[in-house]
Parts: sequence; C-alpha cells; structure tokens
Amino acid sequence: MSEQRLYLVDAQSPRSERRRRQRQQQSSCCSCLVVVVSLLIALVALRAPLAQWWREHRDTTAARSPQAMFPLDLRIDAPSYYRYQLVAIEVQIVNEQGQAVRMDKPPRIVIRHDDEVVVTIAGVKKLVPRYDKENSVYRCFWPVPWRAQAGRYLAEAKMPLAEMGAWQWQIPEPKPEEQDEDRSLSMAGSGYCVAQAEFEIKTRPPPPLPPGLCAATWEQDFPRESLRRPDGSRGDWRAMLDWCEFMGADCLWFRGAVTETYHGALSLDQPFATHNLEAIPQLAKAAHQRGLKFGVWAVAYATYPTHTNKYKPAYDYAQDISRSTGKISEMDYVSLLDPLRVEHLADFAKQMQNTDNVDFIGLDYLRSDRGGYEMTEQFTNEMPVQLPVGWDNWDKQRRWRYVATMVETQWQSQRGRDFYEQWNWWRAHQTAEIVSQIIAQGQITKPVWVFLLGWEHGTQHGQNPTMLTDAGTALITPMLYQVKSQEHFEAMVRSWHDYMDPGVANISAGDQVDDYWHQRSRRPVASPELLYQRMMTAHHRFIRNGRTKGGFWHDISRAAVKGTLGPYPGREWALAGAAAFSQIRQSWKVYPLHVEMSSPQTASIGGIFAPRISIENITDTQVKDIEILLENTPQTNPSGPRRKTVPKLGAGERIEVPMRVKITGPDAARANRFMVAVRINWPAGDYGPTVRRDLPRTIVMMKYVQGR
Repeated sequence: MSEQRLYLVDAQSPRSERRRRQRQQQSSCCSCLVVVVSLLIALVALRAPLAQWWREHRDTTAARSPQAMFPLDLRIDAPSYYRYQLVAIEVQIVNEQGQAVRMDKPPRIVIRHDDEVVVTIAGVKKLVPRYDKENSVYRCFWPVPWRAQAGRYLAEAKMPLAEMGAWQWQIPEPKPEEQDEDRSLSMAGSGYCVAQAEFEIKTRPPPPLPPGLCAATWEQDFPRESLRRPDGSRGDWRAMLDWCEFMGADCLWFRGAVTETYHGALSLDQPFATHNLEAIPQLAKAAHQRGLKFGVWAVAYATYPTHTNKYKPAYDYAQDISRSTGKISEMDYVSLLDPLRVEHLADFAKQMQNTDNVDFIGLDYLRSDRGGYEMTEQFTNEMPVQLPVGWDNWDKQRRWRYVATMVETQWQSQRGRDFYEQWNWWRAHQTAEIVSQIIAQGQITKPVWVFLLGWEHGTQHGQNPTMLTDAGTALITPMLYQVKSQEHFEAMVRSWHDYMDPGVANISAGDQVDDYWHQRSRRPVASPELLYQRMMTAHHRFIRNGRTKGGFWHDISRAAVKGTLGPYPGREWALAGAAAFSQIRQSWKVYPLHVEMSSPQTASIGGIFAPRISIENITDTQVKDIEILLENTPQTNPSGPRRKTVPKLGAGERIEVPMRVKITGPDAARANRFMVAVRINWPAGDYGPTVRRDLPRTIVMMKYVQGR
C-alpha cells in the first residue's frame, strides 16, 4: 500500500492560518451581519441571472479544476522479496491535470527499515531512477543488502514542489536527516512531496538436515575399465562403493549431467552426454543396497572441451572482450542469461526427482567464470552503478571494455571496488534466480546442494550462501581446493567466519585429493595431513559460534584411477578423509562412542612406538564387541596384534587401549613422515535417540609421526 504526503516549507501551518482568520471574523462580527442581510436581499433579486451564469460557465470551470490528487506516485512490483532478488521501483510524476511529466532532476529514492535509511551494496544510500520515455515513468532497482534483516521495509520517493496550492497536503515532522535538505528546498521552492510504499524482505531458513552428512564424490565419466580398490586390488565400477565404505562415507555423489562432446556431438535436444546418465539407475540402486545414500549433480554452465564449442548445443555462450583491441570472443561457459540452459537443467533435475534411489540433486559450476560481458546492458540497467558521462551514447564494445576493465583490473582500486562488489552481487542474484527456477520448473522436493568456490564466501565468483539458501538450496558445499598457500587458506576461513552465523545455511565443506594444491607439503605436515586439517578447520571455524553440517572428500577417481597424489597412495588420502569424517560426526555426538588417539610426535626409524586409543561410551546403553584395527599404511607395521577387541563397554565407561607400531624403514620422498591410523567398529544396535543408526558404524583416527 502506498502513501503520499506534501511537506510545506517556509509558510504558516493550516492550523495557524485558521486561527488568524477566526480572530479577524470575531473582530468584525457586527459589520458582517449587516453585509450578510444585504447580500440575501440581492441574491433573491438576482436568482435567475445567476442560475443562467452558472450553467454557461460550469463546463469551463470543471475543465480548469485539477484532475490529479497528488503529483508523485511510487509503486513496488511485489509485496515481498527474498535476499537474492532485486526490488523493482517505479515512480511517476504528474501535473495538476494528471499528465505525466519529466522533471529536470529525478526524484530521490531511499529505502528505510526501522525508520533508518538502509545502506545497500557498495555503500549506496540513495537511488537515482532513470526515465523511461516510452512509459513516462522513472524506474530503478534496489539490490537487497548481503545478509539483510527480515522485516518490513519502506521505499520513499521525494522531490521539490514549487506550486502547492492545487494539492491536498499535510505537515508531518521532518526527520532529523532531512532538516538540511528542507532548508535548501525552501530557498528554491515552497515545499516538497513524498510518496512511500511498503514491502517485506523474507528469509528462507535452511531445511533440517541430520548432522554428520559426509560424502565421497566421483567427478569423472562412469568407468568402463577396472578400478583400484582401497586395498590395492582391482574391481569394476562397484569399487566406487568400496571406497565409500572404506572411508565411512554415508553418501556417494556422482557427476551425472555434463555437456561434453568427447563421445559425440550434442544438440539442444540432447544437451548432456548419455554415458553417465545411463549409469545412474544401476549405481543408485547398488549404493542403496550397501546402505549408502546417493546424489547426482549437473555441471551447470561449464562445457567441455574448453578450447572450442564445435559440436556443442547451440546455446548463447558467455562473451569476453579484448581490452586492447575490443574484439569479442565466445567462451566455453553457457551464458547465465540463456533461458534454454535453465530449462535443460530443470529437466535433468526433474528426471532425478523421479528416479528411484536418488536422494540428493546437485549443481556445480553454477557461475559465469571469466568474461560474461554479454550481461553488461542488463547489469548496468538494473544495478545502481556510477557510469561515465556519455554512457548512453557509447557503442557496445566501449561499454563492454569499460565493465571488463573495472572488473578485471580496477577491482582493488578505490574507483573499482564498489563497481566490483555490485558486479558480484548481481551475478550472485542471477545464480540464485536460476536455482529458484530449476526447483520450481522441475518441481523438486529432494534436497538440492550447490558446490561453491570458497573465495569471499563464494561472492567473488557470483555465488552467495544466503542467497542460494533463500532460493531453496538445502546444502551449500564450499570447495577448499586450489589454495595457493596456507595464508591463502586462512584468508578464506576468515571471510566465511566473519560472514556466517549458525542457522543461516546448511554448510558442508570439502577438500580435494591433490598433492599440488596442498603445496606438495612434506614437513611439518604431509599433504594428506593438510587435507585433514583444512577440513577440520572449515568444520569448526567457517560458522561463527557454530559447526558445519558435514563434509565431503573429492574425488574417488583421483585415488582409484589417476591423480596428483605425490608420494602418498590413494588409500592414505582416503584415511585422512575418513578421519575428518569421523571427527565431524563425533563433534555432533551422533556416534555411541567418543574416540581419541594419542601418539608420540617423533619415533626412531626401525624402532617401536605406542599410540594409545581412548574409547568412551557416551550413551546410556552398553556397547559390546568393539573392534580396534591398525590400518595398513606405508612403512608402518604392527608390533604385536593388528586387531584388538573390547568385549563390552558400559554406559559412560571409558577404556584406553595401547597399540604397538614399528616404522619399517626410511622414505626420503615423504620426508620420513608416516601415518599411523586405527579403525574402531561396533555392532548395530539401538543406542538412544541421538545416535544415527543410518550412519556407517566406524570411526577412523589417524596421526602422523616424524621418523628420525
């Protein structure tokens, strides 16, 4: 509902004016009585001539009367918005006859919440609408601030008004911040008018997901050849499930839909390669048979190969522009503005919604990557960016080059920082809108997850966890990959910690099996050890005063087929991920046992050291037949039994079990740093309401020991 008001400036109030007139009337009461009697006599005599005059002049008087009640009209296109949406504002100015007019200066527009002006993206307080000649209205958009509070908001348009006599008006008290502006207006005119309209900012709470969700992923094509199992033997595609079980993952996430032409041309009728799609039903069924959940994701906007779009569907692909020559080139990412890609992703999601044994639906590469300057016109039309003088007269190449320069070379400068933030907000708005459309068009009720690049909590790549949650995403999965240094990783952690509060989004961070992106670390920590540490750091520090829901380990093919593993076998990387999974679940207390492991930091090569395993029953139920198994890792052997058992452990009882381990020999390639890992298993049973019975009943603990 909109509201209009006129503010009088430098004039007496209506109340004061009425009192003045009353005093004048009272002082001349007797004179008025004589005059009134005389007028009555005259009116009786002139009744007929006056009636004729009224009939002749009535139409002319009506034509001169005001046809509009108020000069300013403000409209909002919807009663409520989520945080990923643009608030569309329309303002029309009319004269006394109701005709739309254009002012020398557009009206000022602000947004208020709790009676305070809201500062939005890039420090913007005031919106300057642009005039739409075709429809004779002013238009602008308000980007909802990052992490905006839910509640009622007020859009307010304000402009000077020189002639106030023809309009209905009232005199509310001006707000303190308007005092100076009121005085300046009084110098130029007699007042100003204000139109207001209310709207609501809504937030969507993340859906309840059970804590401790830990997934292993498969990103490559469905395997046709044999795979290496964790124990080193070979198997068929079912070895993927062996790796999940070895790690204690409760879910396998599989890359299902990808636009790649390695196996043949694709079209708009068949936008995704079929070999992975065809494998989904049997893989999902096999996962469920082993007690694993199963998720499938689509590569949303990246396509392969990356060097050409030949034989790919005829999408609108993202555009880049040379900063030196102005030459426009096509990229391998589909444009975020192409509606056909949204339709195809929604069709895939709907297919997964209707496929048995599929529990989760995911999206990767939900972003524009570099370039994307085909979005320049829409971006600059919708965002309150400061544009150079003469922008409307520039050609396309000049506009694109300007945006590209601001985004890619000026983004850290004082001039470009605000522009860059607005570019990132607008892209994040686009990706969230896409998720919302996919869920709506595909009628998706299964949980949807989205992989996020971790920098600036995703926003540096046009992704935002709160926006995506408002759009309907059930789980946000930040990728801890491609970190150039430990300092780089710490910067990522700080940005998440400063941004995220408990309950804002479901977060599940994961790391990648890759020696290079762990800086080929040997000492003081080994690369798999660093993977474990980064996953645990994300779990405890990404959310201020909270924890992430789970974690993921990426990906099985790097351990089972080919990957940059360094001197560490895939099994060792998997044990590091398994240990992270176990610790995440222990922090949520979804296991009946709490396990800790202590070990010497150093040990002599060829000598024996004694790690100790502490096991505590944290339930009210006895746990029987607990198994402790020393895992097989390079250059470590048991000195004594590899397997031990605890026949029973009573409610609240704690026991410490020693193991004896020998380092068999040196290994310079790994700087003589060796993993010792143990696995604790227990039988199925009802251990109380807090213990998740659907999780694998295994806890993996690991430590690295420096050989000397």
